[in-house]
Amino acid sequence: MTTSGYTIDREIVDVLLDQEPAISVEAIREAGGGLVAVVLHVEDRRRLKLRALARDLLRLRGGFQVAAISVRGTDGHRDWAVVPLDYLRGLARDLTDLQQQLHLEAVLRRRG
Repeated sequence: MTTSGYTIDREIVDVLLDQEPAISVEAIREAGGGLVAVVLHVEDRRRLKLRALARDLLRLRGGFQVAAISVRGTDGHRDWAVVPLDYLRGLARDLTDLQQQLHLEAVLRRRG
């Protein structure tokens, strides 16, 4: 169980392809290829802490280009997506900025 709603692993692409039939070689190539991928498992979407996720993604070192993302549905089935790691980093950063902006607007509304 994670406290931030996610876990991040690193996996050799060939092993990932063998373990997850929902991920294709073409998807890995389209996302930038490479020998090792970052694997983001979203365990609980409601508890997902975007600021922590953005921080952890920015701290990753090692020349990773591809991120494989799994999201657990309400039925327990995992849906997979493969994207460029830079895209995922930017998305997490943008969502964090939006979350902070919405919080600030809510605080200002209460005081105004």
